[in-house]
Amino acid sequence: MARRNVVATRKVPPMKRSPLKRMSPKRQLENVERRKVVARILEERPICEARTEVCTRRAVDCHEILTRARGGSILAPENILALCRPCHTYITDNPAFAQENGFTVHAWATLADLVAAERARRIYRGY
Repeated sequence: MARRNVVATRKVPPMKRSPLKRMSPKRQLENVERRKVVARILEERPICEARTEVCTRRAVDCHEILTRARGGSILAPENILALCRPCHTYITDNPAFAQENGFTVHAWATLADLVAAERARRIYRGY
């Protein structure tokens, strides 16, 4: 009679798993400040600052010129544009257009690049 190969397995108790925190306390505080900044900006700048071909004119979103992922501040008003939802979607979906017209800048942008982006936005808007 042939012997069967039997692999011995050891029962391991399941690990205790606790849920991950959704957000750090530091990020929570930053988001509280962000909501205040956004409310103030939308109150001060009620008209869309992009005015693309799909513009509805009423600003309801805030867009970071230098995104958080690229090292930008989400709290600095000079880094934020007040946009209508269609313009914000258009800028997000068309990065080449956004770059060319100063609505976004690269992570390696210098102060001169930010000034050039502001100039490009003014030219695009016609003033």
